[in-house]
Amino acid sequence: MKNKVVFITGGARGLGAGLAQRVVTSGGKAFIVDLSEKAVFAQIESLGNNAAGCVADVTKLGDLELALEACATRFGKVDVVVANAGILKMGSIENMDPADFDAVLKVNVTGVFNTIRAAIPHLRDSQGYLQVVSSLAAAIHTPLMAHYAASKAAVEALADVARQELALDGVDVGCVHPTFTNTAMIQETNAGVLWGGHKGAFAAVEPAEVIDAMFKGIQKRQRKIIAPKQIAPLVLAPGLFHWVAERISRLQGSDEALKKFQREERKSRKGKKQTA
Repeated sequence: MKNKVVFITGGARGLGAGLAQRVVTSGGKAFIVDLSEKAVFAQIESLGNNAAGCVADVTKLGDLELALEACATRFGKVDVVVANAGILKMGSIENMDPADFDAVLKVNVTGVFNTIRAAIPHLRDSQGYLQVVSSLAAAIHTPLMAHYAASKAAVEALADVARQELALDGVDVGCVHPTFTNTAMIQETNAGVLWGGHKGAFAAVEPAEVIDAMFKGIQKRQRKIIAPKQIAPLVLAPGLFHWVAERISRLQGSDEALKKFQREERKSRKGKKQTA
């Protein structure tokens, strides 16, 4: 990792921030982008001279083109690009706000497309490595996460296509599939509502485990990064294991939790209509 330049979207918090720290402490250079100017510059200050960054909105291609140019100017090259930025919302297909669906797809899918598009000239020059962050949700599709699951399946598809299109240029592409990870994003959205608070078969892992897998994926230019390794069969052969995951979820009480969530959704939706 020494002297490698790693560009990370969503780099001011969560997995992105942890990865940036790991890169810098291992002798590399990190360039982080995020929406919050305060968070970006606080992270840069904490990482020292081998870190830089700027504010960028991944839903805007121009922002990412400028950010990658800034990274190349600051450090002289771009060796690795990590398309990490993403958002999560919870809601049933029947009751979710359609604006939530659009927002998740815009950040998680269009944002990754824009990141890849803007990164190509730089990675072609360095014969670098692109790492795209998908999820276990790309393979195992659970209630209340239609927008997130659809977006992460699309992200995996983007990575697969990019891998084939960029191979002749010497650019390798990896796709990251973490399970539920105990980050602020998961905590803020109560994403474990159907899975007993992320206990048992659907237990959340700590960020350090996923960050370690991502870092090793960069070092080895891996095609698939799965964290923890125990979920590999679910990611690699979802058609065989999806029904098993559904049964386990139900045994852990997901049906009752889903009914409760939907009742609360309908009540909230009705209240909004009455006050409109």
